Amino acid sequence: MTHDFRSLVDMLRHRALHQGNRRAYTFLVDGETETAALTYGQLDRRARAIAAALADRGGGPGDRVILLYPPGLDFITAFFGAIYAGVIAVPCYPPHRSQLARSLPRLTAILANAEPS
Repeated sequence: MTHDFRSLVDMLRHRALHQGNRRAYTFLVDGETETAALTYGQLDRRARAIAAALADRGGGPGDRVILLYPPGLDFITAFFGAIYAGVIAVPCYPPHRSQLARSLPRLTAILANAEPS
């Protein structure tokens, strides 16, 4: 059976309801070695919690949220949390402490560009 989902939120909610224990994402640390996994149910619950936290802090539709995460399942969870909340996710790799002098101006520019016009 095929489904016509209107959004990623619709797709994830459907899968969480009907295939909650099925694996949604697996993180491979080196492209081969599995280090963590999330089921659709886990991802849905975590994304809902993040969406609620964003709403509690005043985040709403059209707001921008910077996602400073290295690659991994935390990023995926935060991304889905942002779209559940209706905010615009702005993914950005976190600056490394040893390269702050170079990374901070770039991050500052990304933050400035992420502001609504």
